[in-house]
Amino acid sequence: MSPFIVVPVVVGVLWVVHAFLSMAGSREYRYTRWILFAGLPVLAVTMVLSGGMVGFMFALLAVLTWLVVAFLEVFLVMGATVGRHAQARKHSNEPAQAGGL
Repeated sequence: MSPFIVVPVVVGVLWVVHAFLSMAGSREYRYTRWILFAGLPVLAVTMVLSGGMVGFMFALLAVLTWLVVAFLEVFLVMGATVGRHAQARKHSNEPAQAGGL
């Protein structure tokens, strides 16, 4: 199996685990966050420094995968924030105000 297929699949599975740990409120999501958001750029740098066209292509794949994961993380954080806000509003007796935070 080609590493050009394996890396996005493994990163996708790791991000799904990260998302479920985050939604469950577990503190272990920090470790998956470090692997995803620090490990992929380090992988890209090491592949560029290793030289060659395959190393450059692999680094490009790592950077693109990192950008996709960062984009997904934005939606995860927005969803978690909206969910917490809605839950807090549900448990309080304040009516919803249009345009106010």
